[in-house]
Amino acid sequence: MHTEQDTAELIQKIANSRKYKNIYGKTIERIVKQCLEKYERNQVEKKARNILHQIWGAYYEYRPDFRILLAEFKENINSGLGIEESLLKILPLQSSVRERIPILNDFYRKIFSVTGYPNSIIDHACGLNPLTVFWMNLPENTKYQAFDIDNVQIDFLRSVFEFLGLGNQIEVGLGDVMVDEFDYSDVVFMLKLLPLLEQQSKGLSLEVMRRQRCNHLVVSFPVKSLSGIEKGMAEFYSNWFENLIGSEAWKYEKIFFETELVFIVRSLNLLLEC
Repeated sequence: MHTEQDTAELIQKIANSRKYKNIYGKTIERIVKQCLEKYERNQVEKKARNILHQIWGAYYEYRPDFRILLAEFKENINSGLGIEESLLKILPLQSSVRERIPILNDFYRKIFSVTGYPNSIIDHACGLNPLTVFWMNLPENTKYQAFDIDNVQIDFLRSVFEFLGLGNQIEVGLGDVMVDEFDYSDVVFMLKLLPLLEQQSKGLSLEVMRRQRCNHLVVSFPVKSLSGIEKGMAEFYSNWFENLIGSEAWKYEKIFFETELVFIVRSLNLLLEC
């Protein structure tokens, strides 16, 4: 039997730990409560920490010092280095974004050729991806919002955009797609997010997608493992996703890039509700 006090103490213990002290409190609470429902009390902390590592800790080979990173970025810009060149020194730090670098020139162009250029974008579990906004070629009035569970990373992104004078157009903040409510957006990015949702709970991806208030959902999958090995992942995820949404009244287009598989889903049901 798990008391409310036990639960609160465990949440606080993980939230105060060195590794997870900067993770969104609602996410830690959600995962701990989920584990309490599934595992014995003596397993809960280990299981919760494992999930947090899978959805957050595994995507940096080493944890950068974002204060130093910000100072170096400002120095590069002030010394005359271009914005994109300066950002290309940062993007490789996170594996899920590093894999996108070789396709950036085509990635958003092909996506927006399907969705049209949006007036608003929400980017869930964004990581460092907001820094690729400079490859999106968005209209000046497009509102881009990005959410993640990493407080220090969010502060870093916010500081970058404020330094560049883009704080009003590009908003970044803490957010968990599984517990928070979000406004309508023309396009919602869930890039490489669905496998992380499935690691937490089988079938969760479809539930989360159904809740999105948008015109187009852009979801993607890796085609290589974090170690860079191809294991038939593109075919696996393509089949898995098409089966997942097979019963929905959704139309979709599929784009295969060298390093990423993208589905652009247009939900007639969601469009009518928005």
